[in-house]
Amino acid sequence: SILKKMVSGGKAAYEDVEGLTVSLGVIYALMLPTALNLQNVGFDDGVQSKNFMLMLCTQPDFRNYVIETMTDPNTGDIGKYSPEAFDWNVTLGRGIVLKTKTVLESDSSVWKLDGGHPEALYQCGAVREIATTARVVHENFPNWRSDAYALMNPEVPLWSDHLSAMNSFGMCGFMSGLLGSLEIYISLCLSSGREDESGKGLERWNSLGFPLLCLNLLFLMGAIMVLMFANDAYSESQDPFFLRSGRMGSYPKIALVGVMLPIKLPFIIGSILAQLRSCRSVLDNNGTSEEIEESQAEVATVDC
Repeated sequence: SILKKMVSGGKAAYEDVEGLTVSLGVIYALMLPTALNLQNVGFDDGVQSKNFMLMLCTQPDFRNYVIETMTDPNTGDIGKYSPEAFDWNVTLGRGIVLKTKTVLESDSSVWKLDGGHPEALYQCGAVREIATTARVVHENFPNWRSDAYALMNPEVPLWSDHLSAMNSFGMCGFMSGLLGSLEIYISLCLSSGREDESGKGLERWNSLGFPLLCLNLLFLMGAIMVLMFANDAYSESQDPFFLRSGRMGSYPKIALVGVMLPIKLPFIIGSILAQLRSCRSVLDNNGTSEEIEESQAEVATVDC
């Protein structure tokens, strides 16, 4: 049928199959450095600040630990040239004073996501008082203290783990697809598809090789989507204001929903419809040829 013909490659020419195989490999090779770069920069200061906010949002013990640390006369001294204690009250203009210690000591009416997963950062960080408190306190909180707490509590969710997971899956997807394209290309070159003028050799290779190409294309699309989400998460970690307009109010989300999807969908739907029309036309022509042959056979029988 039509679906079977699409998946098996039909009577695609050798050059077409070879070009598709090489094109997939080239795209994989071009995208792989981006995934590798994201993997290497996923632990910078921006990501660490999101780790700090996420631990505040999900770990009441960490909030108490922050208060103890900042009130300790040894670690709480933030003066560079003379003793100076950390000021928990921050003036924000127009007579507004944010009492960061009061926010940290609040109960579940403020901290509603204790024990949550990394995605809790979006809902928690959208609360203005929490986001501002995290920004103010983290500026003066020793990073090694955050690292020590996370090391002693491996069950604590970290934004860096969340980002590293997406980067790792995306990178492995591109590497696997690149190696897969190379293996498919070697198989195609060693087949009899080029020398066999009857086309039977290529047709037999297509029965298994072309579905592998289709599968590799799906892997490529999946790896690109994972890489896009990983890049989005990393961009958010570099922006302290990414939740001012809500999770879907940032420009990366607006571009994804309002630009990329509307542009991509017509190409996907159009390509599928074009392929279906082409396959249906071939099947109709084959059916017409068979009818003509049957009619000629009947005429010949009558003449006899």
